[in-house]
Amino acid sequence: MKKLLAFAAATAVMAPMGMARAETAAYPSAPVKIAVGFAAGGGTDLLARFYAKRLGEKLGQPFVIENRPGKGGAIAVQTTVHAQPNGYALVIGTTGIAVDAALGESKYDWKRDLTPIAPLAYSANVLVVSSQSNIRSVDDLLQEARRRHLTFGSAGVTTSMHMTGELFKQMAGIEMTHVPYRGAAPAEQALLSGEIDVIFDNVAGAASFIEAGKFRPLAISSRTRSGELPNVPTMEESGLKGFETTGSFFLLAPARTPPAVLKRLESVVGEITREPDTVAYLRKLHMVPLNGGSAVVTQMLSAEYEKWRKLVAAKGVSLSK
Repeated sequence: MKKLLAFAAATAVMAPMGMARAETAAYPSAPVKIAVGFAAGGGTDLLARFYAKRLGEKLGQPFVIENRPGKGGAIAVQTTVHAQPNGYALVIGTTGIAVDAALGESKYDWKRDLTPIAPLAYSANVLVVSSQSNIRSVDDLLQEARRRHLTFGSAGVTTSMHMTGELFKQMAGIEMTHVPYRGAAPAEQALLSGEIDVIFDNVAGAASFIEAGKFRPLAISSRTRSGELPNVPTMEESGLKGFETTGSFFLLAPARTPPAVLKRLESVVGEITREPDTVAYLRKLHMVPLNGGSAVVTQMLSAEYEKWRKLVAAKGVSLSK
């Protein structure tokens, strides 16, 4: 009888484990939601929709984008952190995750509450003004900022657009008022309408406006010039020595998502990123593909955290909301 009871208990434990393994092997067996923390139409949204479409094609289930704009992408991440860790709720994260942590703004611990899946791409920021502006260079902008108070827009607090502006203010020794929007697209429209003076837009979002003659680019935030905008000088070339920021994009899941699900997603995302049509599409978005798995995401977010933590400690970066 004791042996029979022991066997029954073991079977009761093993049955759910077997079911879990079967469900993981069949993943995905239902639509998968990918949260995006920015408004539709911006660079992050376009990137997410491309990967969602390709993941759906490869894995046989729809990957559905849910735009949850606000707080520089933090709302989408916070929603995902509290979702069931079963692989059916994912999020496109950015370097803003590390920035939030460095500034003490996070309502979660990214190392504890999130699981990285794979890096996707990165993009530099470009300082742009309206083509109607009389500002034609970084030097012009600095002179204008000393004559009157300027405003700069962003896709939200702690986004790459925001923090590039904060770094610019600190290194240039000027003041500008930060005006956050619910994504890059609304900030771009605000610049066009004259509501704000400048934005440190991601190259992906600004490119079409530059090509149409609506935005005038002044400088690139990366250490080297952009292959897509070769005539635009870097911030360093414009007089701000050591200036460098880029925005990176990652696919993440809630902590405790089954390892087999994570591994499958990591593998498929890697395949997609290496495909020629992906490289071509990212080039159209003025983004650069990022290869590697979950460890690369962890390394990149850790490096970004240290960078901004040191800046906050040394210069007291302001969060003007």
